[in-house]
Amino acid sequence: MDARERLLTEATRQFVERGFAGTSMQQIAAACGVTKAALYYHYAGKADLLLDIVRGYLDEVAGVVARAAAGAGAGEQLRAVVAGLFALPVGSRAVMRLAMHDLRHLPEDRRAAFASQYHERFLRPLTAIVEGGMDDGTFARRDPATVVWMLLGMLYPFFSGRARDDEEQVIDDLVAVLLTGLSA
Repeated sequence: MDARERLLTEATRQFVERGFAGTSMQQIAAACGVTKAALYYHYAGKADLLLDIVRGYLDEVAGVVARAAAGAGAGEQLRAVVAGLFALPVGSRAVMRLAMHDLRHLPEDRRAAFASQYHERFLRPLTAIVEGGMDDGTFARRDPATVVWMLLGMLYPFFSGRARDDEEQVIDDLVAVLLTGLSA
């Protein structure tokens, strides 16, 4: 792992644990055994670190949805999305909570640019899976965006940064509840 990756990994851990506002650049540098100047060589500030963290997370979740969308049938695709998100490392899943709470610390233009990427790379493909299920009669006709936000809302409590022993059962239960509510 190179220096930049170490800094990013440690910043992720500290931001998830203490939040963006509760973490200093000095704490991150000290935990990595580098000077603050070395940290600033790689990142101009905490906002840059946070943006790199959430961009990496977006790459992961966009990949999950893209792989799931290649599956057969909308129900199976939704299950693959949920299972794929649970298969991400626990620290990566915790970034979802971090993003929900701390993106407000980014400058407006950078926050808007990230929101646009999140919509295009994650929400739009996930919505397309839901719409496909509605179009082929697998799911009842509902507002697709609302269904996607309901799914994400159901997932949110499980992205605390702690693994569970019963994740396979949780996946089955989440998918069953969602699909029962969507059944045509």
